[in-house]
Amino acid sequence: MKIDLERVERAVAALCGAEARHEALSGLPADAKPTSLAEAYAIQDRFVARLGRPIGYKIAYINPEVQKRLGIPSPMFGRLIEGRVAQSPARLDPRRFFNILIETEFSFRMARALPSQAGPFTPAQVVDAVGAAIPSIELADTRFADWQKVSPLDAVADNGLGSHWVGGAPVEDFRSIDLAALEVVTRVNGVEASRGRGANVIGSPLAALQWLANELASWGRGLAAGDVVTTGCCMDILELSPGDTAEADFGPLGRVHVAFPVSDIIPP
Repeated sequence: MKIDLERVERAVAALCGAEARHEALSGLPADAKPTSLAEAYAIQDRFVARLGRPIGYKIAYINPEVQKRLGIPSPMFGRLIEGRVAQSPARLDPRRFFNILIETEFSFRMARALPSQAGPFTPAQVVDAVGAAIPSIELADTRFADWQKVSPLDAVADNGLGSHWVGGAPVEDFRSIDLAALEVVTRVNGVEASRGRGANVIGSPLAALQWLANELASWGRGLAAGDVVTTGCCMDILELSPGDTAEADFGPLGRVHVAFPVSDIIPP
């Protein structure tokens, strides 16, 4: 499919400008809006390259309930970016964000590559390529003014609304845990805010990883050894405020904690 490179560069300039000035966009200029999924991913690639080095992938809008609520018809992917990942317990400067949106997610670190191939990857191939499961909280965000009204193509262009990621301790012996049945509880400021389970992510977080491997292959891409993949929200998206803290308890998979202090601010 033909991509209008001038349109792509105009969109990247608008997104980068919003990020640099920390001024949300009401929308992309008419001559910069992606007209196809291919253009949207081309914008994403160039925008992400301006933000930092990609170290993995995020899956967005894979939870059917989230899709329905936000009017997004299908999942999409974005990139995790070096310098925007942290180890739990993490303290993140709230000034970095347009919106502090936390998504409790199962993540994986790849031990072996899943490069592009002609046929679909099987569940066994995907599981065999994983080195560890990681309890995690993804920080979603957007350069657009209303995160609940971003169009699907604009969301892809804006890195699938990806921002930061916080990971707990990797668990290599995750195969002994039923991730689909695993219940996860997220607390904000010590009070339960939401709970869900791995099955909320199209049946299993590993099924979400399989979806990503096959989706990337359809674009001539692949997963590399060492990539981190966060598989999508397994419960409600929670909107936090400066000064809040959040902790997600994944039971046998561990816990992950993030704080957004208003004092002792971390330089951006």
